Amino acid sequence: MKRQLRQLALFTCITATAVLGSQSAFAGFGPAEGGGRQGCSERHRHEGQRDRFRRMAEKLGLSEQQKSEARAIFEAGRAKNAPLFASLRHERRELRALVRSGGGDETAIRAQSAKVAALQADCAVQRGAQTRQFLALLTPEQAAKFKALRDARHDAPDHPGRER
Repeated sequence: MKRQLRQLALFTCITATAVLGSQSAFAGFGPAEGGGRQGCSERHRHEGQRDRFRRMAEKLGLSEQQKSEARAIFEAGRAKNAPLFASLRHERRELRALVRSGGGDETAIRAQSAKVAALQADCAVQRGAQTRQFLALLTPEQAAKFKALRDARHDAPDHPGRER
């Protein structure tokens, strides 16, 4: 009886530790306080963008003026493209729902796919314009280095957009 009681006490302690430990491990993964719907992943994404910009600026050797002008270009692009990206997300969800429903006919799926493709083309045009603005800030040496870094990143085996 004493042995069973010890085993029960040990099991209770292990279970309590696992439950409390898992709750504290995920404590930061809820919505931000006062941030509305902006949760942890949203904050990390913006932190990642800042970190990526900082690393790029270091590698290219950007001056303070170039950094501030580049930030202005990227922030203006983000603000300008926000409605476009929201529309693209919505249309992709609609396409996914149509395909998953099993009831969508080929014509409806093709029409929805055309909407998504048009929005993707608009996004590509905007990215191209933003890249042209950014390249205009750089010296010829910095521009060449930027293109080489970009090509190396896109040629990496683990890059999601890499053609196989």
